Amino acid sequence: MAVKLLILLQLCVIVSSIQDDRKVGRLTEVFAWKQLTYDIDGVALTQDRVTSFEQNALLRRKRQSDLVYFKNEYMDERIWSEKYSRMDSRVIPRWNLYRPKPSQPNVGTNVNQSDAFFIQYNNVPMGVERVGDRVFITVPRRRYGIPSTLNYVELNQRERSPALKPYPDIRQARSLTSVYRTRADQCGRLWMVDTGLLEIPANPQQVQPPAIVIFDLNTDTQILRYQFKDEDIPAANTPTGLASITIDMQSDCASAYAYIPDLTTFGLIVYSLKDNDSWRLSHSYFHFNPIAGNLNIAGQNFQWNDGIFSITIKQTGRECNTAYFHPLISFHEFAVSTCVLNNKTAIQASNYWSLYSVSMKILLAYR
Repeated sequence: MAVKLLILLQLCVIVSSIQDDRKVGRLTEVFAWKQLTYDIDGVALTQDRVTSFEQNALLRRKRQSDLVYFKNEYMDERIWSEKYSRMDSRVIPRWNLYRPKPSQPNVGTNVNQSDAFFIQYNNVPMGVERVGDRVFITVPRRRYGIPSTLNYVELNQRERSPALKPYPDIRQARSLTSVYRTRADQCGRLWMVDTGLLEIPANPQQVQPPAIVIFDLNTDTQILRYQFKDEDIPAANTPTGLASITIDMQSDCASAYAYIPDLTTFGLIVYSLKDNDSWRLSHSYFHFNPIAGNLNIAGQNFQWNDGIFSITIKQTGRECNTAYFHPLISFHEFAVSTCVLNNKTAIQASNYWSLYSVSMKILLAYR
């Protein structure tokens, strides 16, 4: 049974320049939302925007805790078809609203939302990146009704729940399909992976090929869109696993490398900015640990199988840094030299598999 939770996002940063009474221990609460709103070129978007008033009302009522919409019957209606110049018999679903009794299970369903511009409840933030006085917030398109996947708010404004502004603006933001997380580098650039995928349940749509996208934060313009090679994307569901990106800076801004974990089909894509080239690496350490896959969260028991999830770079002061990574479902942390990752032919070496190491074992206490 799918469980949908209302997510409360709180951005907490430790900054001495911000004076505020909203304290959580040693942290200062900067922003908090129960439901996201948008500022689209000065126009406030605070409630659902779909095709009709009736659908607006329907979606708002659907989210009330004691009301459930469901398809409970169908009507066979005869409708005049101009195409065939005759009466056309069609099966039309009838939607009923009812208040369930305590003994009745909640049965959810989907309203036709495919042409909705904004459905507030569907906007769930996934990634946060602070750069100077701006906080970038991503909202992946996992449902309909998401106006912009890459947004920002400014730290110097005092509103507790500010409206998200599409980045750089709504016109340029429309070139991005779905972004999970962003990373800024020391050269004033914002990196991300656009999966190109609308992850609509039961109706996923690959709108455009997955790609690395870079914005220049000084000019707020897109300076690169690198489409992954076919060999980087081995399966149709691979784009669903391209949820993060890590940047490894070399001697200068032109020599950066990007590492993109693929948690779905268990690989790592490496991109060289200097060569404008990419390659895919495989290793058994990129896979999930099946022993760690049984989860219990908030009383819900289920199994999960996400592989390599994120990477962080330890600067060594030498030519090669150390990359630490872990699968989401695992008890271990792993490490590998960035010189291995940055060598597109390293996987062909006979000792390739031994170049990775276990750096830490996470011990969990079960009660």
